[in-house]
Amino acid sequence: MIENFTENFGWIEIAFFYSIALGFAAQQVWKMDREIKKDKAKAAAKKAEEEAANSSEKDQTREG
Repeated sequence: MIENFTENFGWIEIAFFYSIALGFAAQQVWKMDREIKKDKAKAAAKKAEEEAANSSEKDQTREG
């Protein structure tokens, strides 16, 4: 029994380290997806703020 286990140490090591690598890669993908969504939300908010400022400037020039 123990001889069969020691013959598979290479496969155990491969599975262990590949699972760590895949877990790290999945975490990085998830983190970057969150960052991209945050950046898009900030850009949309900034654009909406600029459009609101531009429209209020146009309204002021029409009234004046």
